[in-house]
Amino acid sequence: MSRVYRHIGKVGHRLNGLCKSMACLLGRKFFTLHSSLFTLNSSLFTLHFSLLLLLSSCEYKDLCYDHNHWGDLRVNFDWQGVGGRMAPKGMTVLFYNDGQAAQEPIRYDMAGMEGGSARLLPATYQAAAYNYDTETILYRGMENTATLEAYTRLSSIEEGTQLSPRRASMPRAVGTDGQPVILEPDPLCAAASDTFSVARDASRTVTVMPHLRYKVVTVTITNVPNLQYTGQFGGALSGLAPSVFIESGQLGEGCVTQAFTANVEGETTLVMKFRIFGHCPHSREGRHYDHLLTVYAILADGSKWYYTEDVTSQLHPEGSGTPGGQDDDPEISIELDGLPVPKPIVNGSGFQPTVDSWQGIEIDVGM
Repeated sequence: MSRVYRHIGKVGHRLNGLCKSMACLLGRKFFTLHSSLFTLNSSLFTLHFSLLLLLSSCEYKDLCYDHNHWGDLRVNFDWQGVGGRMAPKGMTVLFYNDGQAAQEPIRYDMAGMEGGSARLLPATYQAAAYNYDTETILYRGMENTATLEAYTRLSSIEEGTQLSPRRASMPRAVGTDGQPVILEPDPLCAAASDTFSVARDASRTVTVMPHLRYKVVTVTITNVPNLQYTGQFGGALSGLAPSVFIESGQLGEGCVTQAFTANVEGETTLVMKFRIFGHCPHSREGRHYDHLLTVYAILADGSKWYYTEDVTSQLHPEGSGTPGGQDDDPEISIELDGLPVPKPIVNGSGFQPTVDSWQGIEIDVGM
């Protein structure tokens, strides 16, 4: 029995030692955790105190969000170059940085004819301007003022003359089949300014003088018989310019045809009036294209006729203002005398045409 008691005593002694060791270990861990928390609180207090000292020593200043300091620009338009022939609803102004070869311009639309204001970064610029109240005019070469070009989309004789029926293609003048047909341009005035500088936090004024970038052609044919029997008229003119450059007014390269409508005035007069960019871009060098006028007629009996006349001499008259015959006059007049419009079949009299096809006649009418 004494041995049992001694064994129990040894076990109790060992358990007591183990409990003391665990208590000591837990005590050290608690002390270490408490010390860490104290150290963290001290660091936070030091950081907070340092921030208070830093903020109290700052000097307050207004924030500046725009370090570029834009310049103010006033754009005015001088309308002497238009000669009272246009009163646009507004102008688009494109600003090009003169230090960049190719770029996307800064665009401002300015309502009315008085101009407007713009804000630009300090730099040297050139401005290009054109009226924005157009529907048929398109633009290309937007990367700089020298390449900025106005043009119209491709069209057809049927669309331009507005003649019906449109199911079958209408004939072209001999030798003009290779010329694209384009839509008639809207009235267009445009120009580019000289280069100018915009300074930081300063204002200045720039004046742009627009010029007409189109011409008006009026074709008048008198002494036309049997107009009372006609249903519809239309026309086409070949050898025209496909486009015009905004800055210089130079015509685009190539040769196109335009189609247009016609109106009967009085009992024996036929009038066609339409706009073109111009004709013959190399006329100043003495080179020009042939200009063939085609007149289309649909009579009351449904027969279809077309007449072709060479009117080159009227677009390039001798003694005109510039070599080659094209001058700066915005009006071009073509005058013809007589057109052999047949009398349709009435009670068995008159011509008996083939209704489904166009009857072509090349004429040499008086001028």
